[in-house]
Amino acid sequence: MPEMRRIPLSDLRPGMIFDKSLFDSNYNIILPARKPLDRATIGMLYNRGITEVSTAGELVEVVDESKIHPKKHPTQTETDAQKKVIIDKDAAKHIEFYKNAVTKINNLYQRYKKGESLDINQLQQLAHEFVNTIMAEKKVEVWINLINAAGRGDYLSLHIINTTILALLLGKKLGYSAVKLINLTMAALLFDIGMLKIPAYIVEKEEKLTPEEFNQIKTHPIHSYQIIARELSLPVEIARVGLEHHERFDGTGYPRHLKGQEISEMSRIMAIVDTYEALTKKRSYREKKESYDAMRLILGEGSRKFDPEILKVFLSLMSVYPVGSYVQLNNKCIARVVASDSVSPFRPTVKIVRDEFGDTVEDGEIIRLAKETDLYIVKVVYSSEIQSENNASLS
Repeated sequence: MPEMRRIPLSDLRPGMIFDKSLFDSNYNIILPARKPLDRATIGMLYNRGITEVSTAGELVEVVDESKIHPKKHPTQTETDAQKKVIIDKDAAKHIEFYKNAVTKINNLYQRYKKGESLDINQLQQLAHEFVNTIMAEKKVEVWINLINAAGRGDYLSLHIINTTILALLLGKKLGYSAVKLINLTMAALLFDIGMLKIPAYIVEKEEKLTPEEFNQIKTHPIHSYQIIARELSLPVEIARVGLEHHERFDGTGYPRHLKGQEISEMSRIMAIVDTYEALTKKRSYREKKESYDAMRLILGEGSRKFDPEILKVFLSLMSVYPVGSYVQLNNKCIARVVASDSVSPFRPTVKIVRDEFGDTVEDGEIIRLAKETDLYIVKVVYSSEIQSENNASLS
């Protein structure tokens, strides 16, 4: 296993290329493998007070600084278009709660990574805040909208919070009591903490993992179980989620190849929401999938990989066309899905964003397709198509 070595910031020069990623002291990736280091990145590190970086790789090349292509600085109009996030007023009132939750879990995880004990009281307080806030909000689409609008940041922290929201919504839909929802939330906040025990160079690797590296990744559920059960002394019901969230209904999961009802119900919930959320986020080794494609992939696995009954409830919660997806209607209008319909998952509520002539509509009509039998979805429109057309209109 490669060892991480430290490099003083004073030794870094523009144009340096390493064959492995560079990390800061919190193991956040600073520079991807085989990308030339530029003067702006070095300046950013000095401004952050960083004195050294770590890498498992070696310096393989130093290119002429003049050959490093500077990042294009877009015009203000282009920047505004690219930064524009579609989020409704109902979701907007929960933005601070969401940001605070991400910050809290990131701080807890980072302190644990540095050797400090996890503060169980803070975790329980956060779990209660989640349950109280989500139970009070009647509109499911509000939370899906927030997840879709989530910006960049520490991947694990964002993934934990997004997965917690989805798990809570699904548990609520399944009729869980408040006490059971608290346990489910605690499990969701901690199920992936074992990833902190995996070497950073493996977690952040851009290339395909070797069999040995993947085997190390597959140990993280065991680490999660040990942390939850032994260090935190939490109930086995919660610890099992850490151990079993990668088990699959057909027995093809890991680490114990459990199948069917051998897997706890909370773990079966987490298997679905963890997979869906991970698919919809970009990683260094793959592009993110559109919400529709992620849902289609999970539904394609059907009763083989996931509990079919829980999957049906998840479908009624999210719909075939999840909130935030773009679709084309039979009248040629482009619309954004703003709410799902549990009775008619193929006919969600949509908001028109482009008319039949292709012109942008600022405050389009909201249509409940379940009630408008003359209108129906003919195809999915990918957000990249919407973005590229917006950029074309700016040029």
